[in-house]
Amino acid sequence: MALAAQSGFPVSAGQLERWRRHGLIPRPIVRRTGHGGSEAVYPEGTGELVCALARHAGPGRSYDDVALLAFFSGAGVPEIALKTALARAYFQRRLRREEHVGQVQAQVPPDWAAEMDSAYEEAEAKATISLAENGRAMCQMRSNLRRLPDLAQATRDEVDARLLGVLVGLEMRELPEWDRVFMADLAAALHLDCEVDEDCLAVWDYAAPCHASQMARQERTSPEERVDKLARITLEDLAALRRDVCDSSDQMWTRATDGRQTRAPMDQTWQARAAAGVLMEWMSAREVHPPGSVLADRYFIESLSDLAIRCRIARVRARLGDNPGEGRTAFVARTSR
Repeated sequence: MALAAQSGFPVSAGQLERWRRHGLIPRPIVRRTGHGGSEAVYPEGTGELVCALARHAGPGRSYDDVALLAFFSGAGVPEIALKTALARAYFQRRLRREEHVGQVQAQVPPDWAAEMDSAYEEAEAKATISLAENGRAMCQMRSNLRRLPDLAQATRDEVDARLLGVLVGLEMRELPEWDRVFMADLAAALHLDCEVDEDCLAVWDYAAPCHASQMARQERTSPEERVDKLARITLEDLAALRRDVCDSSDQMWTRATDGRQTRAPMDQTWQARAAAGVLMEWMSAREVHPPGSVLADRYFIESLSDLAIRCRIARVRARLGDNPGEGRTAFVARTSR
């Protein structure tokens, strides 16, 4: 209590007891001091943990949210409370996402769905959701696509049909490099040589994680397997993954602020939940990327470099007269009805 008060975030004895009951702080070890006396001794780091919890506690914040905020600020949260918070944050977010994707997939007419495999249908649903959210990346991709001569004067619907094709390709398990028209649209949408005054960073921050998954060895991980991995992972490994996730967030924040700030803030509930989701994904992702990979680099620098190489190869193939794929044309025709 004294340390928390000194840090500017005082806590009451009742608050400490509630945190103890929920496993956020350890109970003290009672030691005999002789002559019938005793003293309560807390494990090392408990004072710093209490200060972190006090700093992030607030009205409306659940114990899970406080645990995640404290963890991503560097505190040593007890194992059971931490893993419970990570699992709840990840699976609640994942279930909402899967439910949304399922709702979009259900809107596909049966005759169209019969022509698509389930993987393509899922990729299209995810792409449709991203397009509908209409964030900065989508707005800049539209602007980038209008650099193409045949889209310079096109309607919004025409541009969106082509943009949806790009998003579907990024959401597929493998990049459809065989489709020459798609690759040309992808290169235009990414605009990897854009000027600094354009908002291409949002585009790259969207595309790079998508393609990083395509670069990895393809494996399906069930929810049960994720829970098992979380149960078995050590606190040391979780701390290492935390560093990777925070490094990635810091790099993204540095890009977004043009280098004015190099540390991403981690003081909002949504930020901690998002970081928890990334950590849970990377817990499995590190097993399907090459040994020794730095995931923060893999999910941005290396991914963009690989996209640049593939787009360059596609341009060379186009000049040499390779036959274009048929899938892109069929896709535009279908989605433009």
